[in-house]
Amino acid sequence: MNTVNPSLNPSLSGERLVSLDVFRGITIAGMILVNNPGSWDYVYGPLEHAAWNGWTPTDLIFPFFLFIVGVAMAFSFRKRLEQGGNSSLMFAQVVRRTIVLFLLGLFLAGFPDQHLINQMRSGEVLPSYFFGGLSLFRLTAPYIFVIAGLAFLYADWPLFQFGASLGTQIRKSLAAALFVGAIVFFCVDFAYFQETQLRIPGVLQRIALCYFFASLIIMHTNLKYWIGAIIAILILYWVIVTGLSPRWGFETGVNGPNGLLQEWIDMRVFGVHVYKEHPDPEGLLSTLPAIVSVLIGVVTGRWMQSSRERTDKVIGLFVAANILLVLGLWANMDFPINKKIWTSSYVLATAGVALNFLAICYWLIDIRGYRKWSWPFVVFGSNAIVVYVAAGVIARILAFTKLADGKTPIKQWIFEHLRCIWNSPFNVSVAYPLIFLLILLIPMYVLYRRRIFVRI
Repeated sequence: MNTVNPSLNPSLSGERLVSLDVFRGITIAGMILVNNPGSWDYVYGPLEHAAWNGWTPTDLIFPFFLFIVGVAMAFSFRKRLEQGGNSSLMFAQVVRRTIVLFLLGLFLAGFPDQHLINQMRSGEVLPSYFFGGLSLFRLTAPYIFVIAGLAFLYADWPLFQFGASLGTQIRKSLAAALFVGAIVFFCVDFAYFQETQLRIPGVLQRIALCYFFASLIIMHTNLKYWIGAIIAILILYWVIVTGLSPRWGFETGVNGPNGLLQEWIDMRVFGVHVYKEHPDPEGLLSTLPAIVSVLIGVVTGRWMQSSRERTDKVIGLFVAANILLVLGLWANMDFPINKKIWTSSYVLATAGVALNFLAICYWLIDIRGYRKWSWPFVVFGSNAIVVYVAAGVIARILAFTKLADGKTPIKQWIFEHLRCIWNSPFNVSVAYPLIFLLILLIPMYVLYRRRIFVRI
């Protein structure tokens, strides 16, 4: 198994920022908490997204993660440049990571394939053992090929240990062939893809795109241009949504989610492959300001790498945090804070909160040395993508797998039995993901103790 990716764990690049590991772990735990309530009918308000304008604690989680990705990128890119990294090789690594993250996002979006499950239950897929097996393979081939390709790309198979360079070349060639095979099967059976209405945008997909475009900016410009890009993108998005959209016959989004340019673009590009509620919260146009959330993290990472005293760094973080927060609240008066279309005010306000949070973690952990409380979050933060994907897969299995009666999903059964302990269904709905996190912590702790960190 490969070691941790420096772009996701900058503590391996120069100064160890345990506080960033903790921040990442808290954020990924928050993602799991809000994504997996015991029942969506019983969710406390702070654990839900704002219906439209405004924000809740839940609306902080995704921009926090993008901000953290940016901070980590500042460390990893600087390390590669100091080691004389070739620009074309760095670009190839960026492209590879972008593709892998995007594929993982598509895998989660299509797992489990409910359309396929319905066909199997109705007997449409398995009319006979032989032809049913062929039909099942035809429908699942893209998933199988992608998973096998990722395995060949990253796992250190004993079969290929006979020569380091030759073995790596064979492994990567097989992985590439499997990825091509997945694309071929996808194209051949495009009609099935249309039937499933698989959602293409998503959380990991947005992270992939933001990482890619932020990487291009970092690799070809310097700090002055990073700040310029932040300002330019936020103003451009503001002008497009509030100024140009009405001229083109679209709504600004101030009064509701209907008639937006964001939805029009996504429907033209993705068709039915978007989120069930429109506009898609991870749509194309709103990805533009989301890139800024990463770039603010990159600028922050550069500040953390400076030669200034640690106390000066903390002061700088707090000052920048509250400047951004005030700017975000000021912008909110004209361009309301809105997570679903990722408004410019939302970027500024959430970045301000993220900087405050990082400053507190940095002061507590890296300066004052209060670390004992934080070890579960270090464990989660060290394998953040693994935790997120594993949680998504397990949660879906629990939600779709039914007991012997063929009617009751495992998740529902657990929720109902937990209600025998707690009277309040809202408390049970919160307890469910907390127990889920504690159980997930066990295998993640084993990986951490064995120094196994999955690299993307």
